[in-house]
Amino acid sequence: MTRKLHTKLDFKTTSPLLTNIKSIGANSLLVAMFGLFTMIVSTTPTQAELVDLSSPEPVIKFASQDASWLRPPNLDGLDRFTRSRLTDCSYDRYGNVIQCYRTDLKMVFSLRVDTQGSIRNVKVIKSSGITDIDRRVARELKRARFKPFLREGKAVEGRVDIPITFRAP
Repeated sequence: MTRKLHTKLDFKTTSPLLTNIKSIGANSLLVAMFGLFTMIVSTTPTQAELVDLSSPEPVIKFASQDASWLRPPNLDGLDRFTRSRLTDCSYDRYGNVIQCYRTDLKMVFSLRVDTQGSIRNVKVIKSSGITDIDRRVARELKRARFKPFLREGKAVEGRVDIPITFRAP
């Protein structure tokens, strides 16, 4: 016995070409509208307002003698870290020390202190010459805290330059 399979052929009524033309037309319309909007906006004069976001009170420069630490920076760990970098030695071909030179690392940092005594900004004024040490000292200085600077009995923002020297043993 032979069975007849009933199959129905499926003919698509829409072609992919027609679908692509529709999407291309919609995208072209969007691009044209965006271009028109851009032209209109670029030809229309705009009005801008300058807004001063700086602090209304000036930052006063103080001498390092006027600065009083509430919580000084912890540079003890840095002192041990820098000891190996502070002595510059010459060696012979057998590894024996011929001569050692003692070098001191001198650096100066400018600190911006807010009215509560917190250090908001640390800038390197004079580098030690070793970027890693400069970064570590700056990070420790940022953690420290001053007693607020006073001007006429009122706490003010201030800037102070702090010299730091690491001496070779």
